[in-house]
Amino acid sequence: MDDLQLLRELGDETPLSDHAALAPARAAFLAGVPVRLRKRRTRYTLVGASTIGLAAAVAATITLLPTAAPAPAPGGQAAPAATSTSTTTSAAEPVTDAVRLLSFAARAARAEPTTAPRPDQFVYTRSGVGSNGGAPREIWLSVDGTRDGVLHDHGERIPMPGCANGRRNVFKGTEAVGTEPCEPRPAYRSDLPTDVDGMLAYLEANASGEPGSVNARGKDVLGLINEYMLSPLTRAALYEAAARVPGLSVVQDARDAAGRPGLGIIWPVPPGSSPDAKPVMIVFDAETYALLGTNFHSIEAQAVVDEAGHRP
Repeated sequence: MDDLQLLRELGDETPLSDHAALAPARAAFLAGVPVRLRKRRTRYTLVGASTIGLAAAVAATITLLPTAAPAPAPGGQAAPAATSTSTTTSAAEPVTDAVRLLSFAARAARAEPTTAPRPDQFVYTRSGVGSNGGAPREIWLSVDGTRDGVLHDHGERIPMPGCANGRRNVFKGTEAVGTEPCEPRPAYRSDLPTDVDGMLAYLEANASGEPGSVNARGKDVLGLINEYMLSPLTRAALYEAAARVPGLSVVQDARDAAGRPGLGIIWPVPPGSSPDAKPVMIVFDAETYALLGTNFHSIEAQAVVDEAGHRP
């Protein structure tokens, strides 16, 4: 089954992004890049302003979310997503309950040091995609949303315009050909709640899709961590909020797109989906509860750097 078919089968109850959220994809279109609704890249373009973002494809039906990737170390050192906490469980006590697994992940997140990046820095994320021929996907997004970032994907270099003074550049190729209205989309979400009740209230107030839609709630949660960075307390609150969504189940022998073993969490596909539709599985490290990725992509590193295009 190709990616386009997968997206159709995962359900389409979630509404399309608004004008502001589609701005980066529109910029890519003007740059001569098909708005990523092409085979194999479809997964990366339904995006919002984080744009063409990884799990965005998955967002159409995906599930969970949180990023247990560790907080950035001082000096912009890479924070490998698979080695982020000391929280472990005994092999004699397998985690078979989704609420328990997410509780462990939340506890691990709270144990991470808090090091907020500067507004003038960039959040760097490198990930691998199973259908990308082994080539990594790299993206640099402005911490405060006002500076131009960049995306390296499938051999292409795509500008990610920042929003300054209410305007962002529109690119054709690598040349700015005009501007359009915008609102900054910070890559570091310091504005989000740090407690579970506050996070649930935020998700409810900003819900998309039909009322009570589990599929839409998964999309909303995923949208908060897709190539963005959250503080440890916010990530913990997001895990705990996700644990209150019904229908989650644990997969003991899960593997992410890179083949790394872990514990998986899945939700059932939306009602009315094709019998061939496959749920997206979020994979966590079985000992540290760091987020490894999904069955479609793996998270290799996330860090804070001083300039777009620089690697930690």
